Amino acid sequence: MNTYPTEYLQHPVPILAVYGLGTTPSEQEPPSTTTTPTPSRPVTDGDNASASPPPPPPPKSGGNNSRPPPSSRAALGTMLYNIFSNKQQFSLYDTIRPTAAAGIPSTPAFKTIFVDKDYALPERIPISPNLPPPHSNLSPLSPESPLHPDGFMTPLWIKKQLETPCVVVGFYDLWDWSQEPGSPPRPKRETGPLSSHVFIDPTEREKDTVLMQEINERRKYFQDKGIKFAVTIILKRQQTDDPSVEERLLWIRKQSGLDNRHSFFIIGPGTQHDVQEFVNNLYRGLYEPAVHYYNNRIKKVRKKRAKLPSPSMTPRSPDTNEPQPLSVQGWMLRYDFKTGVFQEIRQDIEGATKSYESAYTLVADMLAPKSSITPGQVGLPLRTKRWEEARALVDCISIKICSFYLYMNDPSGALAQLNGHLHMIQTYASVWGTGEQTFEYWAWLSKQYRIFGDIIDTATQHGFKIPIPTSYMSVPGSPNPSHPLMGSGPGPVVGCNPGAILQHPGFYYHLAAMCCAERRRRFLEADNAANVEAGNEGTLQEPPTTVWETLLANERQIDHSALTIELLTKSYEQFKKYRNGRMTLYLAAEIAGTYYETSKFEMALKFFERIGKTYRKENWNMILTSILRWSLRCAKELGSWERALECLVELMSSDLPMSEQKRLDIQNELLDVLSKKTQAVEGEEKKKDSSLPTPLAIHMDQVNPMLTCHVQFQTRANFVDTPVRFQIVLKTGKTSPPVPFRFNSMRILFNDARYNILLTDSNKEDELGLAHTAYEDCRHELKTLTDGEYNGWHTKETDLRVIKNQIKVFEGCIVPKECGELKIVGVCLDIKSPQWHVSLNYDVDRPIEVEKKLTRRKWLGGPKDGGSPKFTFLEGSGELNMIKISQRPPRVKLITSYASQALLDEHFELNITIQNQEQDPIHAKLQVELKDSIGKDYIIISNDNSNDTQHSITSEVDFGRIESGQSATKPVYMHAGDIPGIRIISFTARYRSADNKEQVVEEELASQFIEKREVLRIPFRTPFESNFKFYAHTDKLSNATPSPNLGKTEKWLINASIRSCSTSDLEIEKMELKQEAFEHPYTSLTLISTSDEESMKNTSQAWTAGYVSNTNYLFRMATNDITEPQPTIPVGSIIIYWRRSGQESSPYSQTAVPMPTLEFRRQNLSVVADAPNDIYVGEPFRLTYTVYNPTVHLAEYTASVELSDAFVYSGLKILKGRVLPLSHTSYDYTCYPLLAGKVRLPRLKVIAKQQGVEKEVLVEMLVSDDEKLLKQGGSEQWPPPFTFVNARRYYN
Repeated sequence: MNTYPTEYLQHPVPILAVYGLGTTPSEQEPPSTTTTPTPSRPVTDGDNASASPPPPPPPKSGGNNSRPPPSSRAALGTMLYNIFSNKQQFSLYDTIRPTAAAGIPSTPAFKTIFVDKDYALPERIPISPNLPPPHSNLSPLSPESPLHPDGFMTPLWIKKQLETPCVVVGFYDLWDWSQEPGSPPRPKRETGPLSSHVFIDPTEREKDTVLMQEINERRKYFQDKGIKFAVTIILKRQQTDDPSVEERLLWIRKQSGLDNRHSFFIIGPGTQHDVQEFVNNLYRGLYEPAVHYYNNRIKKVRKKRAKLPSPSMTPRSPDTNEPQPLSVQGWMLRYDFKTGVFQEIRQDIEGATKSYESAYTLVADMLAPKSSITPGQVGLPLRTKRWEEARALVDCISIKICSFYLYMNDPSGALAQLNGHLHMIQTYASVWGTGEQTFEYWAWLSKQYRIFGDIIDTATQHGFKIPIPTSYMSVPGSPNPSHPLMGSGPGPVVGCNPGAILQHPGFYYHLAAMCCAERRRRFLEADNAANVEAGNEGTLQEPPTTVWETLLANERQIDHSALTIELLTKSYEQFKKYRNGRMTLYLAAEIAGTYYETSKFEMALKFFERIGKTYRKENWNMILTSILRWSLRCAKELGSWERALECLVELMSSDLPMSEQKRLDIQNELLDVLSKKTQAVEGEEKKKDSSLPTPLAIHMDQVNPMLTCHVQFQTRANFVDTPVRFQIVLKTGKTSPPVPFRFNSMRILFNDARYNILLTDSNKEDELGLAHTAYEDCRHELKTLTDGEYNGWHTKETDLRVIKNQIKVFEGCIVPKECGELKIVGVCLDIKSPQWHVSLNYDVDRPIEVEKKLTRRKWLGGPKDGGSPKFTFLEGSGELNMIKISQRPPRVKLITSYASQALLDEHFELNITIQNQEQDPIHAKLQVELKDSIGKDYIIISNDNSNDTQHSITSEVDFGRIESGQSATKPVYMHAGDIPGIRIISFTARYRSADNKEQVVEEELASQFIEKREVLRIPFRTPFESNFKFYAHTDKLSNATPSPNLGKTEKWLINASIRSCSTSDLEIEKMELKQEAFEHPYTSLTLISTSDEESMKNTSQAWTAGYVSNTNYLFRMATNDITEPQPTIPVGSIIIYWRRSGQESSPYSQTAVPMPTLEFRRQNLSVVADAPNDIYVGEPFRLTYTVYNPTVHLAEYTASVELSDAFVYSGLKILKGRVLPLSHTSYDYTCYPLLAGKVRLPRLKVIAKQQGVEKEVLVEMLVSDDEKLLKQGGSEQWPPPFTFVNARRYYN
């Protein structure tokens, strides 16, 4: 009864027999996926093509091709074998449900068996020709049958059906010339209209005939047996492209009499997906014949059942101990069961359910004490073989029916079947003597619930939905039930039986576990009774002789606890899956209890601790009390006294309900454990110093505390060197501790260890310390420990007794020495004994829970005039364990004065005034810092020109002693260079009391300084703006230089205009040009003269706001080789020495105004006109025109002179010539001026052609007088060829 036959419970599917793949023992074994297949022998004329695949091709020559490639036929056979044998065991949900349209699954399930090609079914041969064939060897009528004479069913019959195919598929190879060794390939045959006139190869036809005959023999054999036979022809890769193969296949199919759709298939080499799709199509094509086969079997079985007489008309069996032939009712059961099996194989679940229900009714009646179907028939004898077979069969049929109902989405039917089956067996068990008082019954019941849970779990994994309870609450005749809670209108409502509601699998696993636990208890009772009886009889241990002794012996081999825990674990997982959190905790407690019963205390304690966390967090205190008691028992059994102490301390909490006597017992037990040295503790301490107590820290925020601890600072903020008051509030519950409990010490821990406090018990016995509200003043008379573990702590003795329903407040005081946050991070209550040092740790620095209701802050004042202490309210709510310590606010004033505008490059003066508003004199220092400095920014203290002055962005000024109400002022100078913009300056005044106490080092005074900081934003702008204009002039060419002339000089006149941008007057000491050093191998720049050389040598000047200074600078730029690339020549900077007017003591500042760079003009053909500087009317002069070619290309030109009314001239009027590269040509004209004033000279118009481009060349006037050029500054130049003619001169 421990297990059921596998054949009864597995889900059968149609059986498909396959041969010809080379996988059966008589055929070639499938090639391994890791080794090269062994070449098969060549196929001869007498061999079957399907017996073995063709040999692989010979290996090619070469070092890398030493191993022959695997045969494509063998690879295909292996692939087909793997696909057919991929799955041999099927569940009810692995078969696809039939569709409503066709009624056939899209891909039916088949179980494939592999047979030889000469496979034959077992036959029953008659003894003589005139006699019918004998009965099956599994029939009750056959003497050699295990069912003879009165057996009705055996699992061997189902196993036989699962080995009998309903469809047989043979795989054959189509013969090819390549299989003949040494034969050349046959040329391809013609196809088309003339193909019938082509001679057919006799060898191919001979091979095809042999194949056709073999197929016909197998087809006729299986057809006579009623089994569908199908053929699959395996083609080689070269045959798939041969058009003649189709004709051969058509001939074979017609001669074999096979149907093209359901009996004749073709497959060639392909991918895994192609082969899988072929197998799926094969299943679809063979499913209908398979169903037809089992329909015939069902018809045959039903025909036999119809021939049976009615059970009521059969004679009563004689009362004898001899076995009697199987009754009519047994034959009916046998036929109904067979019908159900065949219907299940063909996936007719509804029909199989009906057949199994009929068989279930019959076998249940056979188990009944008296039959209701066969009058006068009694039930099967107890404990017999047939009775055991009936018990197993009725359970298996019930399991099948339940699974079928769930498959058909009928949970009510499945649950009704289970409940009916359990009720029936429970009724029969009382008669059998295996009722609820025996462990057999509970073992059977546990198995039923477990299997039913497995069935539901499998169904849910395949899409079955557990119905909600409201789906059962339907009113008969009303398709739409209404219920006030469901939101619809009022109407008639019916209830439902909770036992009739299908639950998720965890519920049934739990029932199975409970039955298993009851099984264990019943077994222990029976085993103890048997041991007592054996002891009374004085018998020794002997092998069991009776059925009962055998049952007890077998039951002793069962690990009931492991089985119970396994079921509870499965139930736990299911309840967790369906999010039933409360039930999971209950199941965990049941698992822990099971471990405890089996003396596995360590595992039990782990489970109790795990579930205790949840009950503790959710305040299920009554359940938690029970769990802690069980944990205490486990800890005692294990000798784990640390855990025992933790449980005892938590059980002291008033939140855990228990009687006063039990709580008193808990307190006494706690004190006993603290005072006794247990063996476990002694064993641990042997490794250490035996004189040291065992430390144990219990974090009270993780358990229910025996008393609560709160912390309050009186204020939220305070100053350095100012006393800070705080209170530690201990509050006990209403019922605990029942008698006074004394702590040995209390430690108050700060985030700065310098302020830690150790309070020790004073051993007082007065009643004042046990008052409802007790106040302990710990602010005064504190001592400092100088050695030991608490070196440097402050200590004092006080009363540390507590009793139930008491509030005890300890007030302390500290004096902070530094700024920052000061916290009380923890309070520790110590219980000490020679054996233990238990510390109850309260973490008061934990974050406050959001959902926790906060109360107003309270402060307990000390007793006055002999009265009791009273609470007063403070600002805010909740606890305050942190206080902010800061310096006292500064009482000095910073005043800054400076000019309205700050200029770059100057030492900008800032006058800083510190005004003392303290009541005492102070010693002050000022730290100045330049934020985000740019370039040459710095701060100095003294404004002198000494080179020893340190330039830095920070500076410190010592203001010295400042009396109360007085002020001190000192200047600071700031220099900003390069870039205009806003500069940010930070002023930090640091001061301390200027008393006459003993001087200490600076590091010790650092914490005594008070700071005040201010930030100043000052915009700086440039003091001067500049504008430059450029005028280029060609220098006079020298006729003495031979051509080609590589040198060239140009004059550049630079007009510098500098404007003062200051709003105040500036005193300019001097302004000078500082040329930048420039060295080049063939180019140079020389300053000829400036227009302010004489003026700048005089005394300093005063520039008002907006004053503009103009200066002309004349440079000569020369090069020795005009053909080389000309560089850009830096000119330099104009240095201005200046200061603000009226600041005679201040040094002059220097501002550099950079001048632009110069470079030679682009070298082009030019015409230069050279005329005298002074021309008078009536006085002839010489005018020279020079055609200058500074390029490296030849230039041809034509020129003509344009007449002028102001002159008459003599010279060539029309010219034509060429000028060589880097050379020039001059033409002289004698002119006689006729008119005075600004007149136009006779203009030489030159049209030049250079590099194929013709254009007019402009005329440029030559100015040789540098002084004149400086004075006019280029502003009065006239466009060439204009000049000025003076009036006639008269000589006296």
